[in-house]
Formats: sequence, C-alpha cells, structure tokens
Amino acid sequence: MPKLASSSKQVKLISPYRRPKKPPALDCPPCSGSSSHRISRRIHELRACSTARTVPSLGAKRTLHDPASGLSWIQIRSRRRKPESESKLGGDDLCCFSSQIPIWGAKRPRSALRSGQQIPIWGARRPRSAPISNRLLPVQPRWRDWTGLGDGPAGLIAECLLADDVADYMSFRAVCRPWRLCSTDPRVHGILDRRFHPHQWIMLRGTGRTPYRRRFMNVSTGHCRYVDLPELRGHDVFPTTEGLLVLLERTTYVVRLLNPFTRQAADLPPATALLSKSDMVRTDIRNLLLKVSGAGLANDSTIAVYFRGIKTLAIVKPGDVHWTVVDRGRWLLPATSFAGRFYCATTGAVMVVETSADHPPRLAVAAKLTRPLSMMMMDTVHLVNSEGELILVDRQRNGNNNRKYDVYRVDLDARATVPIRGLGGRAVFMGIELALSVSPSVFPSISADAIYLGFDRLLTGRLDNSPIHLMDGTAEPRQFEYRSNILLYGPRGVDDYLSWFVTGYRDYSEDT
Repeated sequence: MPKLASSSKQVKLISPYRRPKKPPALDCPPCSGSSSHRISRRIHELRACSTARTVPSLGAKRTLHDPASGLSWIQIRSRRRKPESESKLGGDDLCCFSSQIPIWGAKRPRSALRSGQQIPIWGARRPRSAPISNRLLPVQPRWRDWTGLGDGPAGLIAECLLADDVADYMSFRAVCRPWRLCSTDPRVHGILDRRFHPHQWIMLRGTGRTPYRRRFMNVSTGHCRYVDLPELRGHDVFPTTEGLLVLLERTTYVVRLLNPFTRQAADLPPATALLSKSDMVRTDIRNLLLKVSGAGLANDSTIAVYFRGIKTLAIVKPGDVHWTVVDRGRWLLPATSFAGRFYCATTGAVMVVETSADHPPRLAVAAKLTRPLSMMMMDTVHLVNSEGELILVDRQRNGNNNRKYDVYRVDLDARATVPIRGLGGRAVFMGIELALSVSPSVFPSISADAIYLGFDRLLTGRLDNSPIHLMDGTAEPRQFEYRSNILLYGPRGVDDYLSWFVTGYRDYSEDT
C-alpha cells in the first residue's frame, strides 16, 4: 500500500484549485462524459454560494466564503473573470443567474407569474375579446336601411318588376310602406288595366290545405305559388288565358271578375238577364246553361264572355247594369283574348269582336279558314297565343281513321291563315275551350313541336293519342279509361296538369 504524503504536501496539492470553466450557454445542450460531470459539480457549488459548505479533504476543512464581505470564495473568483456586461450584477443577481443554468435531467422550474396573471385551468373558457368600440379599427355593420332607398331607385325597381311579372310587383309593394308609396297602387286603376294582369299565370286544378287556396303556375318560368282566395266562396270559377278569373255566383248567378294577385274584383250584371223565357223555366239545369266557356278583353274597357249552354256571346263594362248581346245561336269555339281583342272561330272563319263607337258591337271576319269545318264529323279548331302570334290548330277526325292535325298562322293583316310546319320548338296544350303554348326549355319533360290534348269528351276517343309529334307524324298512346262515366286518370306529371288546365270544367269549391 502506498504511503500518503505529509499534510503540508496535501495542502499544496489541494490549494491550486482549478479555475472553473465558463458555464455553457442556455440554449446549448449539456455536454456528455467527464466534462458534463465537472460542470454539474461546479453548478451545485455555485447554487450553494450563500451557505457555508466545506470541501472534504484529507484531514482538513476549508470554508468557501469570506466572513468580511459575505461572499463565497468562488463568487469572488468568478467576479474577476466576468465580462463587462455582467460586472454590475450583485450577489443576489448572480445566484439568480446561476439558478437559471439548465441541469441535465432536472425538472424545469415554473416561471414566476406576472402581476395580475391567472393560472390557466384546463377546460376553462377563453376570455372574450374586447368589444368593437375598444378595437383599433371598428367593423362597419353589415346592414342597410332599405326602406330609405328613395323614390327614384325604388320607383325604377317597381316599374321593372311590373313590366316583367305582376306577382313580383305585388311582393315588392308588400315589403314596407315607403315602397308602396313610390309604386302605383293597382286599386287606383280599373281591373281591366292590362299592366296588372297575370298574363303568364294559370290556375291549376286542386286545392291546398284550405278549401280556398289555389296553386298558380307561371308558364314562362315554371314557378308555382299558393294564393288564398276567400272570394271563391259560393262561386263557380272559370280561368282565362290572361290570368283573370270569371266567377259565377251559384244562387244569384251574378258574374264577377277577379284578379287573383292584386285582389281586384268587379261585379258584372247577373247572367240570368241573358236567358230566354224558355230557359228561365229550366231551373234544374241553369248551372249548365250559364256555364262560361270563354272570356277575355274586347278592348281596354270592355270584357266579352261566351256562355256555351245558351250559345250567347255578350260584352259588358264594369259598372254597367245590362249585358250587350253580340251574337246568339251560333257555336263559337274556342273563344279567347289576343292582344287586347276577343277572337273566336266558326265553321268557316276566325272572328273578332268589333266595338267601335260608330257601330254597335258585332262579330267581324278576322281571317278565313283554309277549309270549312265539318260539325257532323266533330272537327275542331283551336286558337292559341304562341310567342305573340295567333296560331290555329285544325283537328280532323276523318271518321274511324287516324286523326290529322294541321297548324296555321293567322295573318290578321292579310285576313288569311298561312300553313306552317311545326310550332317553332314549342308545345301546345289544347282543349275544347282553352289552349296554351309553353316552352320545353322551361319544362324539359315536354316534347318540342308536339300537341298535347286535354281530357274533354271530344278529345278522349280511342284514336285520340297524345302527345302528337308534328315533325314526324307519330303519336303516343294515352293511359286512361272510363268507368261509370268517370275518367280514371289523375294528374301525375306537369304535362298532365297542363292538360287538365285546358279541359273545360268549373271549379266546384265546397263551402265550409
């Protein structure tokens, strides 16, 4: 065993204490090996700078602090090698600085809380942001007072809506009082003012959830609207191609004219004034005698109505006491309004109602037919407004053979009918009393250049197929049957609804 050196030699071996190395930077990872062990040892000695500790030696003890200055010997030695940026740090600052030196494997101490700072709690709600008034750039509100739009812009919008669709115009007026003040009130004008007529709207069959709710369809857009019409109570209803409704009171037989969207109404004289003495006795079938089969404008202030049961065409102005008979005793089908005038067809010509001031109202020839109709063979003609042109469809039964359909354009200037091929890409729905032209671009399920028949008795024969394709002459069979004089066929597609619209009927609304 080797011998130990003397105590003086031991002191010499211990006294030349190695200068501690500069502590590593805070963002540097700890070193590994013996160097890491020596650094950790120095850090522990620095953290114990404020307490008196002894270093174990071979039989001797030495304090590591100076009683006069209160600093440890290591702190004094560290002051000599500190850089100028740290020379102003005191003893307490040094201890704080030494406590921030990372130790490998030790837990990171929690940072001290600032004044007023709260400890975040898991699951707690995040504090709300400052209100808009306290922000640097306040956000402008996303709303506008449209009621103060002004008479100029609001009036221009109202005029555009009225020129396009009276239904949208009435919705515009229903928004607020300022908008109603800058638009024209339909009630100020008469019910025969064509600007407020729903030309593109038709009333479909069936009711809504209430007995007097009806569904209307815009044939130019395909949109539908439900309208509550309590005015229908106790009335039979006949729809016109102009969108107006002709009402016949069931007990007094007073005729009324109704605009379903503006709710304007006008009372006309009772239809019983048109009955003959022999017809007055037949009270059991009076409803059938006074059935309306056609109605429309004869001029800007006169309306014409055709009563099929008594074969009478009469005109009247709102406010008149009596009807003015234009024609009696002739079969006039169909009867419709076109460009503000009333047209109908006889066996040999297309007729128009003339209402000049110099002559009494009468029927005048508007255009001659290419061939006379055969009432014995039950041939029919149908007038329809197709994109601003008056079209006539000639339907020939030819006995038990297949049906034949010819299409003509009514030339009012030349007073003649001009044959045409097809319908210009449109489709025509026609019944005995009404006819309607629609565009397949609005209703894709409808074929172009095709004729769809209604469900009138004269149009539901065994050979009356529908639709009829005019370009190739083909036709599709219809799926329906009669049982006990009841047609077992209900509306299914849009073509069926339109076929039911042109079918002659009265709207029998049950009173509740």
